[in-house]
Amino acid sequence: MGFLSVAVPEAYGGMGMGFVDTCLVCDYISGATGSFSTAFGAHTGIGTMPITLYGTEEQKLKYVPKLASGEWFGAYCLTEPGAGSDANSGKTKAVLSEDGKYYSITGQKMWISNAGFCSLFIVFARIEDDKNITGFIVENDPSNGISMNEEEHKLGIRASSTRQVFFNETKVPVENMLAGRGEGFKIAMNALNVGRIKLAAACLDAQRRVTSNAIQYANERVQFNTPISSFGAIRYKIAEMATSAYAGESATYRAAKDIENRIKIREAEGASHQEAELKGVEEFAIECSILKVAVSEDVQNCADEGIQIYGGMGFSEDTPMESAWRDARIARIY
Repeated sequence: MGFLSVAVPEAYGGMGMGFVDTCLVCDYISGATGSFSTAFGAHTGIGTMPITLYGTEEQKLKYVPKLASGEWFGAYCLTEPGAGSDANSGKTKAVLSEDGKYYSITGQKMWISNAGFCSLFIVFARIEDDKNITGFIVENDPSNGISMNEEEHKLGIRASSTRQVFFNETKVPVENMLAGRGEGFKIAMNALNVGRIKLAAACLDAQRRVTSNAIQYANERVQFNTPISSFGAIRYKIAEMATSAYAGESATYRAAKDIENRIKIREAEGASHQEAELKGVEEFAIECSILKVAVSEDVQNCADEGIQIYGGMGFSEDTPMESAWRDARIARIY
């Protein structure tokens, strides 16, 4: 149906849709399960976007059409055992070959979504003693020094692929460097700015579904000869769930439209799509961060109240609240 390509320009096999449209697709696709949401977001966002925004024309023509069509899937290798929030402190090394034709990458990455089935990685490594890391496009070829641990056993998003990835002198052509030497930290931060508002969008339909399920159960569950939806405590919980869902949705789409407007203004002024999107999102980086924090907490609280409304049944795997609560928890960590 082309949903993997909504944010990709038409020149590279995508739909070239606006920022609000991409948030809408993310919103409603992500409502199915947290695992599907993770796979979709990791591929369309941080797995593809660094190439569309920072890649050379040759890189975009070579890789983006395959990612946009779903022929290939992408993953994002930034986090390391000693480099989480401090993303620029990674120890993975990239050493230029004597003939200057390729870099050998050696290091360990962890918590890599989509690792188990991806076709390429966006990998961040440090060249010599550079202050900042550098980004590379690395094709997933096990014969080229790439290996992985088994799938992680996680609290939630259990159907998503999450693995450690090891690079052992993995050869990467020099033409697969993204942007330029030492530009990796900038790429990582700007990609995560977009990722933050998309994460907020990805939590919205989960809130709607949890709230709808809670209302349905409260109407059907009868105690003291009365549907529990008539009890003040339950009505208060449902009102709070609906309020937070509405507020998060409104704020997310307001910010998305603000970003889209800035992108259009910059394009009208002569900026390329890459430049316009980067600057448009950068202008609303604070709003993106606020939304990431607020909506990820709201969806967790919503799922928690959903369990409470279900009572003992909410603690059972036979009802949707149990998995909704587990899946929601990761959003506050991302």
